[in-house]
Amino acid sequence: MEINFKVKLNKVNTFIFDVDGVMTDGSVLASEDGHFLRTFNIKDGYAVQHAAKIGYPIAIISGGKSDGIIKRFEALGVKDIYTGQQ
Repeated sequence: MEINFKVKLNKVNTFIFDVDGVMTDGSVLASEDGHFLRTFNIKDGYAVQHAAKIGYPIAIISGGKSDGIIKRFEALGVKDIYTGQQ
């Protein structure tokens, strides 16, 4: 029996994302002072912010350790942000 994809989506209750290659296009820019910079898609940010506002728990887990990641997702309403994870 095939279940409609939209019916399956109704069971989603939490979102957990990696950062690099998921929330970014995988590009990393290196600044003169040795910091690594990522680019984020504004549409992904809007979707994360909207999901947080309507009450979905959202977690960000990243192997990278960057204040920029923390600030970006805090600004979008994400409370569970784990950087420097192996």
